[in-house]
Amino acid sequence: MSNLIHSPPRVLDIGCGRDKLPNATGIDANPRSHADVIHNLDVRPWPLQDSTFDHVRAQDILEHVDDFFGVMEEVFRVSKDGTTVDVRMPFMSSLNFATDPTHRRSGTSATFDYFDPLKPLGEYAYTDARFELVSFGYGRFYHGFPGTIMRILDKLIVPLCERYHVVYEHYFAYIYPMHDIRYQLRVKKSAPPVLEAPAR
Repeated sequence: MSNLIHSPPRVLDIGCGRDKLPNATGIDANPRSHADVIHNLDVRPWPLQDSTFDHVRAQDILEHVDDFFGVMEEVFRVSKDGTTVDVRMPFMSSLNFATDPTHRRSGTSATFDYFDPLKPLGEYAYTDARFELVSFGYGRFYHGFPGTIMRILDKLIVPLCERYHVVYEHYFAYIYPMHDIRYQLRVKKSAPPVLEAPAR
């Protein structure tokens, strides 16, 4: 039997508002929020130590910040290698995105490809922060009787939209719109191995 004492994972909830995850460290600019750290996310560096957190939640916040890449660089800095990052943003065709004047951006299945140098969009090298996209999924909010109908349809249609997401986002996203898109990312601080050229 091991005598090792395992500390619980450290969780960071950015832009936590009044819905902070239990036992998480919350950071938010709003002094009326439930945040532990009151700080503007666009002001860097955040008052948090490097390589501290095992899990990060960024729910309904990245669409509001001025400096998207700067905020993601801070998430990268305060996270450990392999940290999981759960993100929710408005989808590109969302009514919620278009309605809120404080929204600066929406997301698609390829939004975080800019942080992966192995992806074509990663070749733009806008940032040194590295994240691997583990998964994504489209989401919708359901209201009243129409919402009941849409919930039934979504069980059939959403998996197809996700499987064929490139076709869906190019041609059908505004015909069958979603409300949000959710991502799970993994922080990649370890450099990939350098392959040696074969000897001649």
